Amino acid sequence: MKKICLFFLFFFFNYQSFSQIKINYKDNPPIVDGEINDWKSAFYTFKQTSQQVKSPNTLLYNFGFDEDYFYGIFQIKDKNLTDLAKDKSGSPRITFNDSIEFYIDTQNNSENVMDDDDFQIIMDCVGNLTVFRGGDKFLIKVEKYKVPKDTITNHFVLDYVAKTSGTVNDNKNFDEGYTIEFRVGWSALGIRPSQHRNFKIDLCLNDADEFLDIKPLPEQAMIPNYTFQSIGGNTNFGFPNQWQKAVLVGEASTFKKIKLLYGNWLWLLFILVLLVSTYLIIRYLRKGKEIITIKEKVFQVIGEKADFDENSIFSKTEKYILENIEREILANDLAENLNISLRQLQRQFKEERNTTPTDFIRKIKLEEAAKLLVSSPKNIAQIAYSVGFSDPAYFSRSFKKHFGISPTEFQENAQKE
Repeated sequence: MKKICLFFLFFFFNYQSFSQIKINYKDNPPIVDGEINDWKSAFYTFKQTSQQVKSPNTLLYNFGFDEDYFYGIFQIKDKNLTDLAKDKSGSPRITFNDSIEFYIDTQNNSENVMDDDDFQIIMDCVGNLTVFRGGDKFLIKVEKYKVPKDTITNHFVLDYVAKTSGTVNDNKNFDEGYTIEFRVGWSALGIRPSQHRNFKIDLCLNDADEFLDIKPLPEQAMIPNYTFQSIGGNTNFGFPNQWQKAVLVGEASTFKKIKLLYGNWLWLLFILVLLVSTYLIIRYLRKGKEIITIKEKVFQVIGEKADFDENSIFSKTEKYILENIEREILANDLAENLNISLRQLQRQFKEERNTTPTDFIRKIKLEEAAKLLVSSPKNIAQIAYSVGFSDPAYFSRSFKKHFGISPTEFQENAQKE
């Protein structure tokens, strides 16, 4: 029963390793800074099962791509950070440090051994890099070399950042681990990326937890209890037939496709459209400024009125004025119609509207005149008479004082709209 449980536990942690790894297109590619916050898609998970290490590592990993680059990020939880190899970048011995080995069969055509379109990229926790390419013509002929490959580190361009969280080579405390993020050009790998393109990749965790007296070792020294394990669960690596299937998924958004097609010309076109639109909007606003202001003052010229309660003294007063708009109306007329004293009428207008009955009469008449200036074929004098002004000149002065513009200008602006 115990063996069955262990089997299912192992299968659970490694299930994703046996399925095809999806490499998603990145419309907004991540910044290579060792931070995972700009990786939005779900991460793959692998937990180390080797019995040789005292604290098995857990790996979260993800990949992405765009037209120019292949991206990858690895977050490793490791309680004992180690940097054992004295010789650094370009040396195969950095595999003895805490590190990630990334393998890729770019043409998806390799079987038992790496050929010249296969790469092994080793990135350790302290920022050292070694790159191998398969298919070394000399080593292929040497029978003992099961993985014929040679280092090409100095001729391989790759952006790579490693960040540790803890103290390296200090076994007196527990560390949190390290993060590695990289970006490599498709041109360096000899690939033209396209959706649904298939190839094989693999990842290997390198760990050396059991070396208790941790310190850098010279070139000739052996690393005791050095362990490694791939995401497929293998403890031997460099053999493409054991690597995981991978596929490129997704493509650029429509906007990005347009951007890629037109490049800088798209931005120039966008700026030009923005400038022209801004110019036209400014012209329109300047041209219509006075008209908009006038419309606001006359309650949008047509239809909008002050909000009076139907039974209020102001609603009854407005109704009376509009029904008798063509004749001259005095404050006494309003008081008599409302059956209240003139003094009571004046006090109520003052307290509730901060105005006088006379000003209220004039306001209603001028607003009706403004509506007629927009909608009626009558001239200004005729409109003045129709709203109860006996003197067109006095009407014009009153109109300008109330609206800030003469009846003639108001009518001209309204007709231009």
